[in-house]
Amino acid sequence: MPDPQPAPRFRQRAAKMSELVARQVVEDIVEQGLPTGAALPTEAQMLQAYGVSRGTLREALRILENNGLVQVRPGRGGGPVVGAAKPHTFGRTLALFLQMDRTPFGELVEARLIMEPMMARLAAERRDPARLRELAESMREHQSLEGRDERDYLPVLQRFHGVLAGVSGNGVLDLFGRALTEIYTERIVAAERRPERWVEVRQEHQAVAEAIVAGDGALAEELMRAHMVALVAHLDRDYAGLRDEIVGW
Repeated sequence: MPDPQPAPRFRQRAAKMSELVARQVVEDIVEQGLPTGAALPTEAQMLQAYGVSRGTLREALRILENNGLVQVRPGRGGGPVVGAAKPHTFGRTLALFLQMDRTPFGELVEARLIMEPMMARLAAERRDPARLRELAESMREHQSLEGRDERDYLPVLQRFHGVLAGVSGNGVLDLFGRALTEIYTERIVAAERRPERWVEVRQEHQAVAEAIVAGDGALAEELMRAHMVALVAHLDRDYAGLRDEIVGW
């Protein structure tokens, strides 16, 4: 009986070899449990492991570096190290795709209106202790707004929405939720006016946080939906032109 054929190093898919190598590098990082900042094998070791040309390997690393998943440190003792899957980096890529697809800003807000109430419910139902500590820290930031400049207002309040995405306990919602919040915040900061709903927004966030801590999923979802509806109304009233504006990269 003939020996079985060895499994191919790369999964079969119509893609450039550099993309296949990039995918394999990520798979190796995940399988080996390498943390952010850990050194990857040297170029010589990777050339031997992946069986590709130097140009293909370097292009693969550039793909990963452009997405923040790998950092290539220059100079003596440098080389590739593991990066991090940051929502900001993903958000920049997502914004580029949204712009190319001519997606209006209003649809981004609509997506948040759909997603965030469900994230609040999941957060209340799962109540992961580590995530709840992150939520508590966000609420402490809210309290600190009392004596801080208005320039701190929007980043602190929008960070709550990113924290909520993480507290949901769903990795996909976490990444998309934080990325959408990043895109939204970056654009709204540029158009910011005096925050007329400063006190109301803080109170609404506090109510959602309390429902999550209490484990009341239905209430957390209801309160978060009401908060997002108010956010949409605020956007339509004070930034009416943004609804039809194409999301920018």
